[in-house]
Amino acid sequence: MDPETTVNGSEMELIAKAKETLEHDGLRWLRFPEALESSFNEFYCTNTLKHARVALLTGLFLYAVFGIVDLMLLAPDRAHMWFIRYAVVCPTIAAGLAFTYASRLRRFLQPVISLVMLVGSLGIVAMVYFDPTPTKNYYYSGILLLIMGAFTFVSLRFQYAVSWALATTLAYEAVAIFANHTDPKILVQNTFSIIATIIIGAFSNYLMENYLRRDFLNSLLLEYENRQLEKASHELRRLSISDALTDLGNRRHFEAMLDQEWMRALRGETPISLILIDIDFFKCFNDNYGHQAGDECLRLVAEKIGGFARRPGDTSARYGGEEFVLLLPGTDLVQAAAIAEACRACVESLMIPHSHSKVSDVVTISAGVAATVPDCDTGRGRLVELADKALYRAKSEGRNRVVLGGVTSGAYAVQHAYQSV
Repeated sequence: MDPETTVNGSEMELIAKAKETLEHDGLRWLRFPEALESSFNEFYCTNTLKHARVALLTGLFLYAVFGIVDLMLLAPDRAHMWFIRYAVVCPTIAAGLAFTYASRLRRFLQPVISLVMLVGSLGIVAMVYFDPTPTKNYYYSGILLLIMGAFTFVSLRFQYAVSWALATTLAYEAVAIFANHTDPKILVQNTFSIIATIIIGAFSNYLMENYLRRDFLNSLLLEYENRQLEKASHELRRLSISDALTDLGNRRHFEAMLDQEWMRALRGETPISLILIDIDFFKCFNDNYGHQAGDECLRLVAEKIGGFARRPGDTSARYGGEEFVLLLPGTDLVQAAAIAEACRACVESLMIPHSHSKVSDVVTISAGVAATVPDCDTGRGRLVELADKALYRAKSEGRNRVVLGGVTSGAYAVQHAYQSV
């Protein structure tokens, strides 16, 4: 998830419920509040999917291989067993295995696996019914194996595993009592073994799901905390490179971007321009209108100046006090001059009253522009120096104007003045 994404109300509610569940040991009933339960279902299916596939594949193999045992029966009895085994149960298991690959229907994975297991267990109950041996115990052990497998190996959730086990037990009891008329002593012994197996398996399954639910809550909270830390780190980084009052970059950010864009321009032999801007007679504005009005003036001017940093790589920053800077990579002196003049006119059009200015009745700016094509003999400080000298000239020549300080590229330099009164 993007660290900039705001945590919405539903997610906050989910996190609160997760914390409450952990704090108050809400795991004992293996049931979360509805929103949490829905997320857990998805988590459970995702984390047990591979295990369920292995279990179904193993079950299919064993169910098919145990058909060898049917060879010990006479042909008519063997036919019943093989029909149940290969015409009913094995195709059902194969269909269940194929269903695990239907990602859009994965939320139904648990009930589908339960149904597959039920077909398998009812198949064994049917084999018990057709078992020709007098004690009818030839296939009984398969029920115990399935019960243990359902509780431990197949990754059935507790509610599904218990429901399946009870349905299987009732089916066996019905066949044993009403169809096979099993000897009471054998029936009691078998029933006791089934119930004991269910109790042991259910306890193991309960603990397994309890641990998985705890892991789910912890992973949910950990993911949330990581996102919050990432957001906080991103915000701290933003604050470290931005000016709190104007929301433009600060001087540190400008210097870092100048280093970066200078090296890029040096490699590509492309021009890079710099515009230094100063609000005319801002001290007089502050002294007469107050610091709150001064701060509001800075914010409004900064918003207009920032609007001219439109391309990737363009940087607008507060250089210090009432001074601002525009860094324009890939821009030559003429283009930068046009941008600076547009910026001057835009600030003037704000019509912020400034009755104590010596050049206008509204707030105005002066700008110095410089440009260069970096080479190994020219330092980046030279660009700032040229722009600073141009700004000084703009202020000394009457303010509310743009002055071009120069452009350097290897062996040549051009001096030019561009002003607007």
